[in-house]
Amino acid sequence: MPYLNEGVSVIINGSTNATASALDSSIYAATKAAIVKIAKVAANELADQKIRVNVVSPGPTLTRGLEGAVPTEALDYLASITAVKRLAEPIEIANAVLFLSSNEAKIITGTELIVDGGLLNYAQK
Repeated sequence: MPYLNEGVSVIINGSTNATASALDSSIYAATKAAIVKIAKVAANELADQKIRVNVVSPGPTLTRGLEGAVPTEALDYLASITAVKRLAEPIEIANAVLFLSSNEAKIITGTELIVDGGLLNYAQK
């Protein structure tokens, strides 16, 4: 990676769909799963340059795009399948990215941080 300086942090946007097995999501899920694997390989390949590579995988997040695309009932359903019974706010996802980018996370590389309100775990109950 000729354009990355030594010691930088690369954060890739994933999705809980890379882990979940939702119906009608095969192409999206496979793409996001590939992104997670690419990030893990890149973390190994860039380790000697002290470049950290991680993935943040959000769950259902209340964005303007989502609000405008689905009915209220769908938003309520998405909230109901999380352990915290609500959708994530975009700032909560941003805070996860900020953490992984910070010096407080300088030991973390090759990791996927799932920020989903407990969705993936709660679905297994």
